[in-house]
Amino acid sequence: MTPQGETGLPAHRDDEPWKVRIFAVLLAFTAVAAAFKIRAYDVFWHLTAGHWILQHRALPDPDPFRFTAQGAPWVDHEWLFQVGLAMVENLGGLTGLWVLRIGLALGLALILWSAARRAGAPEVGTGMALFVTLLGARPRFFLRPEFPTLVALALLLWLLAEFRRGRQRWPVALVLLLTFLWANSHPGSLMAPVLCGAFLVGTHLPGGWGTPRRGPSPIPWRWVFGLPIAMLLAMLLNPAGWRLFAVPVEISGALENVPGVNPEWLPVWKAPQPFLFIGLALLALLLVQTYRCTHRIDPATGLVTLALMALTSTSMRHQAPLFVGAFFLASESLAELATFDWRAPIRSTRARLLPVLACLLGMAWCIWPPTRGPLAPRQGRYNVGWGLEPGRFPEQSVDFIEQVPELGNLYNNVAFGGYLLWRLFPPRQIFNDGRNELNPDFLRELAAARKDSQAWNALLDRYEIDGALVRYDRRRRPVLEPPLIAGGEPRLVHLTSNAVLFTPDRFALVHWDDVAMVFLSRRPGRAQLLDRLEYRYVNPEDPEATLKAAGTDPERLKLTLLEVERRLRDDPDCRLAASLQLELTELAERWDTDPSPP
Repeated sequence: MTPQGETGLPAHRDDEPWKVRIFAVLLAFTAVAAAFKIRAYDVFWHLTAGHWILQHRALPDPDPFRFTAQGAPWVDHEWLFQVGLAMVENLGGLTGLWVLRIGLALGLALILWSAARRAGAPEVGTGMALFVTLLGARPRFFLRPEFPTLVALALLLWLLAEFRRGRQRWPVALVLLLTFLWANSHPGSLMAPVLCGAFLVGTHLPGGWGTPRRGPSPIPWRWVFGLPIAMLLAMLLNPAGWRLFAVPVEISGALENVPGVNPEWLPVWKAPQPFLFIGLALLALLLVQTYRCTHRIDPATGLVTLALMALTSTSMRHQAPLFVGAFFLASESLAELATFDWRAPIRSTRARLLPVLACLLGMAWCIWPPTRGPLAPRQGRYNVGWGLEPGRFPEQSVDFIEQVPELGNLYNNVAFGGYLLWRLFPPRQIFNDGRNELNPDFLRELAAARKDSQAWNALLDRYEIDGALVRYDRRRRPVLEPPLIAGGEPRLVHLTSNAVLFTPDRFALVHWDDVAMVFLSRRPGRAQLLDRLEYRYVNPEDPEATLKAAGTDPERLKLTLLEVERRLRDDPDCRLAASLQLELTELAERWDTDPSPP
């Protein structure tokens, strides 16, 4: 007789070395996929909140971080994640956070591998399915609460599979503990009772029972209804209580009718992701083949996958949970195929090389992704390494801001808010950050004010804006300027966004680099400082206009070149300044050879 493994599959002595090889290369791929530099803007306001909680032994309510909050309440539903993040930073700095991200990714891979192997899926199929799953989830491998949500989702489905298989009570206790921790870390916990209910109901549908690895009978109905209800009660054990359930509604309300919403919040038909559809197509092919061979498709993990597909259709940021949930359906299907014909070509050495080669190619793709073509990552390149992503955060601008004496309220782009908090709070508060649900009326007011100069200036006055930290926005807006001659017609010109919002009569450009610009208001008592710092002839947001103006007057060209050279003395690595210097030098040489305007 052929010896049997505990999953019901024939045991093979030759399988063990290949299992180790596939498992090892999968872990290596997972580590490389998660080992990119810090690039998420929101990680820094999470860190600041965590440090605040550790210092005050309380939750930050009302919001202490924004001077525009004006005492607005903040339901910090992610406090447990923030505390953990801050503790890791206290121990290991930014490198510790980088190690944490890799650890979370490896934990996710270990849970998924264990779930598939315990279900009876062969190592080759498990390796390929896990490779596709990790690729699909990688765009969300940020140090944000949604990453632990992926791990929690995988652990939840693993525990439910164990409960179905063995009927022991320990998975139920761990499910409730997991739900409690999850509810205090991320509102993604709201899907836990729904997915649990879908899984348990699936055990009563045709195909949900009948083999030893699935248990001798469906899970009793008292558990089908009782466990999700118990999970809901466990979720109420958080400082926000029932208000946790209102978070998705508040976020949706905050983003409604606000222009320029992040594409990750768009539904799937407005921001299609090719790899998502490729993954779903591969899953569909696997399900078709499974049904053809065995006439069985696991309804428990199938209902979970359908629920996650519905969630993903509402927002592309839910793509990663779908990949994780679909992995469990794929594992059950692979296990079914293995019981149908374990001598299939999937046991051959050539087949076993597939996941190994896929992971090696995946590691190469993570390290050297193409910049164009179908294989180019749609979310941009994630540079492998530790520390901050170069050119993404206003590091030099914040260094400059720290040196400005008596600087009042500072306007900032939403993307820079978290980093400003991390660097300058306390005592400096910020204008805005990524917590969109806190004040939807403020977001709509801000969006409307940007379209009307009077409303914009009134907003700046109301919040006593003394300066601004902004990133480049080279989109041009039509603006009417006064006539050059008295009695003439107003002129229609097209200016970049920040040139319209921070006009030279109210603000002076005092710093710029490859990432951001800093403006200071022309308030009384600042004239001497502005005389020393202001850039009067360079508009780094509009190099074309800068060169055009410099090319019409040799004296202006000389002054513009001096300002660019000053920037290069302060920052020799500034690519934008180096490019402007090159073009201005060429203009100067043309003036020397031909005094007529170029």
